Amino acid sequence: MGYVKKAAPCLRGVLRGMLFIGFSIQILLGICWICCSFGQVQGFGEPDSALYGRLLGLLGGSSAALYILQLAAAFLAGFLFLQKIRPVGMGLALWRGLALLTVPFALQCHLALQPYSLMGSLFLLFLLALLRPPGGRRGAGLLAALLCVAAYVGLSGAVDADRRGGPGYSIEGALASRFAWPTLWQDLGLYGEEVAEAVGSLAWEASLYPDNMRLLQEGLESRVGPEAARGYYLRMAETGWEYHKTIVIRQIGWDVLGYAVTPVVFRLQMEGEAYDSYSGRNYEVMRENAPVLTRDYVDYGCWWFACMLGISGILAPLLAVPDKGTEPSGKRRRPGGRPVLSLGICILASGLLVAALTMRGAGRMDYRQTIGVNALWYMGPLLLVGGKRRKGR
Repeated sequence: MGYVKKAAPCLRGVLRGMLFIGFSIQILLGICWICCSFGQVQGFGEPDSALYGRLLGLLGGSSAALYILQLAAAFLAGFLFLQKIRPVGMGLALWRGLALLTVPFALQCHLALQPYSLMGSLFLLFLLALLRPPGGRRGAGLLAALLCVAAYVGLSGAVDADRRGGPGYSIEGALASRFAWPTLWQDLGLYGEEVAEAVGSLAWEASLYPDNMRLLQEGLESRVGPEAARGYYLRMAETGWEYHKTIVIRQIGWDVLGYAVTPVVFRLQMEGEAYDSYSGRNYEVMRENAPVLTRDYVDYGCWWFACMLGISGILAPLLAVPDKGTEPSGKRRRPGGRPVLSLGICILASGLLVAALTMRGAGRMDYRQTIGVNALWYMGPLLLVGGKRRKGR
């Protein structure tokens, strides 16, 4: 134990220095990417959220104004979250905010005319309202959290008039998309004559692309009505689960990992070793304006994600080792308490969001929708950089 006490301060300094350098390189790459992309509009098409469209209209359709708003909101959300959890000096606090802002997959969203950047910021502010209520008042915290949820749902477009109550907008429709779509065409004869006759002419086109499932649902509900269609959806889902349970479970597992730990799974997706998703399209759109820089930036981001977690895994236990010449405090903190509760709230909120996105349909994994969840992975390493340790007396 004596050798550990002697080496611990030096190791802590080295590991913190590695984290600082690694994040600083990410920040520099991110700033370069902002300079190359700020005046451009990524080719995602029109935003599929009425609320976001109105916000864009209020800003006169200016992409630059919206980019500034999204960058400011993202920086402020990350800055406040980290400062409320562990306050540090302003210089280091600003650096931590920039490190969180320049995560490659998040920064792509901050410079896009899509609602995902603001949704990610709202997710962090929602967690912050639960973990650190304004003024310490639980009522105010709950109200702030509810406002964040309302704004998040509005920006997602889930309550837009053209979606609410539309074709496939039901639990049964979502189950059919999740369980039946990957093997829709080959299972057509297993659905029963009645269902096969109703969807037969639409099944091939629907099986080509995940979003084409909406075409099948529109055609089916126009023929048999929404009530009867829900019964057909349920039968299709049951058939997919009965005959392809292993495939369905594996695809759900990959979707969960893709949403929750994007930098790790992204490389597999790019090598074609994972599953159907929007990642390839998103990456191609990101590369439109600065292909070489984007390639290096994303490659570094994926490598650094795994590296920073490894460094943090070594550093965290060392922070608990008392320095040589100090004695442990007579008062010991009980295990658990607020840190465990805070971690539990973050895991629960992230898990619910990831589960909801996963179960809406197969082949639709889109990392832009969980940049707030992925930001939490970066919080731990950033909280370990800087700050003074409490020494025993």
